Amino acid sequence: MEMKEFARAAIKKVGQKIHDGTLDTREEGYGDSEEMLLDWIWIELKEESPDKDAVVNMDLDDLYEVIESSADMYEDYHILLESIRAGQDR
Repeated sequence: MEMKEFARAAIKKVGQKIHDGTLDTREEGYGDSEEMLLDWIWIELKEESPDKDAVVNMDLDDLYEVIESSADMYEDYHILLESIRAGQDR
């Protein structure tokens, strides 16, 4: 599997955790909701990918490029991001 497929699985897991309420969308310590979402996806990606070193050496900009390389994955990412932003406005 390519890193892209592991990223897709990580996005789905983060989405499920947000839906279940196990991730706090108001978590402090983040500059913005996009940074928080990318960090959560990176953490899940680290769990999903068999190449942990590749993920550890990846920064959030690299992860964003992987997400952006697939239209479907990018759309899923933006749906999650908007749901986080909507939850923070409540």
